Amino acid sequence: MEEVALKDLDNRLQKQIENARKAVTKNPTYAVDILMNIVARNPGCLEARQLLRQAQVAATKGQSKGLGGLFKKVTSVPFALKGDSLVKKDPAKALEAAEEMLKSDPASAAGNKLLGAGAEALELHGTAAFAYETLVKADPNNTEYVKSLMSAYIGMGRNEDAIRVGDGAYRKNPSDDEIQSLIKKASVQQTMDKGKWEEDKSFRDKLKDEDEAQKLELAARAQTGEAGLRAMIEEATAAVAEEPGNMNHYRDLASHYRKLGEHDNALEWVGKARQLEAGRADVNLERLEITLKREKMTAAIAAQEAILEEDAENAAAKGELERLRTEEHAFRREQAEQLVQRYPNEFGYRFELGELYYEDGEVDAAIKELQLALRSPKVRVRALILLGKAYKAKTFYDLAAEQFITAKAEIPGTTDEKKDVLYELGACYELQGDMDSAMAEYKSLYGADIGYRDVAQKIDDFYTKKNQS
Repeated sequence: MEEVALKDLDNRLQKQIENARKAVTKNPTYAVDILMNIVARNPGCLEARQLLRQAQVAATKGQSKGLGGLFKKVTSVPFALKGDSLVKKDPAKALEAAEEMLKSDPASAAGNKLLGAGAEALELHGTAAFAYETLVKADPNNTEYVKSLMSAYIGMGRNEDAIRVGDGAYRKNPSDDEIQSLIKKASVQQTMDKGKWEEDKSFRDKLKDEDEAQKLELAARAQTGEAGLRAMIEEATAAVAEEPGNMNHYRDLASHYRKLGEHDNALEWVGKARQLEAGRADVNLERLEITLKREKMTAAIAAQEAILEEDAENAAAKGELERLRTEEHAFRREQAEQLVQRYPNEFGYRFELGELYYEDGEVDAAIKELQLALRSPKVRVRALILLGKAYKAKTFYDLAAEQFITAKAEIPGTTDEKKDVLYELGACYELQGDMDSAMAEYKSLYGADIGYRDVAQKIDDFYTKKNQS
């Protein structure tokens, strides 16, 4: 499928889109209805989809994040799981399903991932980049989002952008071989695009390492869908036979199988890599193995949730879901405890363990780990918030407020995380009987999002009592 410029659409559709554009600010719901129909019939028109997203953002601005938001979070996982199979069977339908998710939540990670995957399968690289840009903007430290965006940019020929994004990710994750491979691929294509390609004898002459040339040629040929990944798996398997001691081939195989969702195969190759002399002490392989096991468990849980979504009274699925969740939680806790023992100065692990202790109601143990987790810049804010909640659970409201005040100062803008902090800080003041300070926080939150939790009710109750006194 090819992407279509707005100017190439039928004149009647162009007029409808122009009417929708005018309605975005005044009547965004109307604009959404028009544009949803147009995009469904013309999935390759990126400009119409971008305008649709503007309308969706305007239409959902200020909506409650209460029970509706909770429901969306709970149901997005099974929906996304079904979306993965939908991408393989009918990627065009996957785009429609993604837009249905984004209609009520334009920032939905599951919706944008489904949109990106469906667009990639249809070779709508601009649309894929649009989806992945949204994901990266929301979560710039997520390397999977970054790598997906790099692939989309390469598919569009925006190789400089791919390299720029990749360089930033590489500085944060220098051990990620896939990021390095994408940067090299973009660099090679950039050289080709500049016309220097024909000045040399061949592609192989441009690269010093012939093995690297073979790998990059394959990556350039391969599609991002299942067929491309299968071809890359075949190539990497042959490479292992030729170079059984080369760790990169094992990593490639694990990565390709992971993208296909075949976690058992991915784990098998990681296990083989860890049996090599160089792999026994490789911390990144150990982390990858843990991640793959968790992803496998998450997929199994999502599968049972999907069954229950269709048949809420399925007793077998309920029992299996409970068993899987218990098993997954126990695994995460066991791994977190082991990692903290082995790497006591890796404070990110401290946060994960503290979070698990908090979930299990072991508040004192959680506080101990979270206090240490504050030393990690990557998790500091999250640790401050959870530490505040832990103190609050122990009724140490003054100590809890201190954590929330610090977190409030360190979070720029008015994000969902900031809203959570404002609400919790107000609650701490309220529990201490300091209603003036509590109302200052609640009013700040009220001004940003009137529908957040029960903040509107708190404001109304306060002024009702004030006027009666």
